[in-house]
Amino acid sequence: MNCDIVIIGAGPAGCACALALKEVGRDVVLVDKANFPRDKICGDAIPGPAFKLMQKMNPEWGTAMKNFADTSEVKYSKGFSPNGKSFTVGWETFSYNSKRENFDNFLFQLVQKETDTEIILGQRADRLAYDEEGVECEIENGIKIHAKLVIGCDGARSIVSRQLADYDIKDEAPFLAMRTYFKNVRGMEKDTNEFHFFKEIMPGYFWIFPLDNGWANVGFGFLKPYNSKNSLNMRKTLEEIIESHPRIAPRFKGADLIDKAKGFALPISTKKRSVSGERFILCGDAASLINPIGGHGIDTAMWSGYYAAQQAITCFEKNDFSSEALEAFSSVIHTKFKKGFNRSYKAAKLTMTSPRVMNAIFNNGKLIKKLIDI
Repeated sequence: MNCDIVIIGAGPAGCACALALKEVGRDVVLVDKANFPRDKICGDAIPGPAFKLMQKMNPEWGTAMKNFADTSEVKYSKGFSPNGKSFTVGWETFSYNSKRENFDNFLFQLVQKETDTEIILGQRADRLAYDEEGVECEIENGIKIHAKLVIGCDGARSIVSRQLADYDIKDEAPFLAMRTYFKNVRGMEKDTNEFHFFKEIMPGYFWIFPLDNGWANVGFGFLKPYNSKNSLNMRKTLEEIIESHPRIAPRFKGADLIDKAKGFALPISTKKRSVSGERFILCGDAASLINPIGGHGIDTAMWSGYYAAQQAITCFEKNDFSSEALEAFSSVIHTKFKKGFNRSYKAAKLTMTSPRVMNAIFNNGKLIKKLIDI
């Protein structure tokens, strides 16, 4: 099976890439190990820049995403310091919370409807290998896909990253998290995402993000330092916060648990490294494009997919798929995202490890906004 471009992974990065390649006139194959709709463990917050991208690519797509049925518009983020002091920041751009199962399926269906992308679902990419004219990708059912360019949008455990870039998530400091769903949590404001900082889980935070129909995405996460032997039992810690923390437990009295807690790890970018090479590009979680302070990555995943599509267009125009040619993509990603993320990681290590420091920060509104926008 021959094609020009194979995109591994049909999440937000992969779908954004496929949409951006709609009018290019190239044979594009999109492969994903799952069938849609499928769940993705996440905080379910869809940041404003994701909507800006969809509006840029196609105003009709932007409108459709804004009007997506399963949404809870978010206008504010409200943080609580270890001593209970709160600070509210208003969002400048439109954003909402949506279960990833539904949001990702919306993007996937848009690719199906709007593009000629050939889609292969329920098949994991097993092996990638170079040959004289490109890269051969072998998937579970034995099909071999030969492409001139591979775009890896296949998450934190990316096979593209491991087999072509010789890179693994273990090389980064992960953000470890645990998420569950509740209904009828007391005191929720439907347009406000809550971030609670407790000394027991620093450097990290506990969150409550409102969804439609009285649901809430509830969880906590923390930055795990390099080579840490931290033995924190995350499921037990989450249960203890909900059941016994004096500031949180009263709000969950009578609340209904909808789904059991599930854990996940997000690769935080802490080093300058290339996210491209000979005939391959990495996007989203595969490129460690997670904001260390906010913990979000859907917007950067989608934008990286868009930039990958632009780079692919240039490569085919010049018929050049070398590491040197594709380094232009790495430079864009470093300038647009990684440089700021590296500063954010350093800031998070300095501020989120000490309750005393966090309490002091919450007395300085300008500093909070600067940290959020860093």
